[in-house]
Amino acid sequence: MAEGTDPRGRAMTTWLGLNAGHDDPRTADQTALALYETLLFHAQVVCVHAVEDHHAMSFRLTDDPSENTVSTLIERGYGVAVHNGSLQRLAGPEQLARGALRAALAHRDRKEGRALRFPGQRSLRGRYGVSDILAFSAIDEVLPHGVQSVDARGDLQPRFINGKLVLSL
Repeated sequence: MAEGTDPRGRAMTTWLGLNAGHDDPRTADQTALALYETLLFHAQVVCVHAVEDHHAMSFRLTDDPSENTVSTLIERGYGVAVHNGSLQRLAGPEQLARGALRAALAHRDRKEGRALRFPGQRSLRGRYGVSDILAFSAIDEVLPHGVQSVDARGDLQPRFINGKLVLSL
């Protein structure tokens, strides 16, 4: 079985939820991006979620994080949830771990979350037609309907809404 595939050879997906109890969404954003740039650089999608009265993070991965990665995150004080179709691990301070699980499940179900990194994002620099954004990125919908083009400066942050990744202008 190839790494990152199930017994039938299909690509696996794992959602990693992390919670440090950030009160400020900007701090959560900065932390999520720093983790993406260093420890979780293989993440396909990086999100920040409102969880109770604070902000947690989630990362969509093609395989489970290594034990070393999880141990490092726990040592740094994060609540950690690893979910790949079934809950694989819940660790760290209990309250934070519950918030991490809520973030991972919201990302898995595409219910809620603001995407900081997503497939196709790097190519979105400049002005693009909505049809191109929909064709060449993970964005599923652009609101309001009827918009013809978007000035994409590489900092688009669509949100998961009702199962879709939606860019609201």
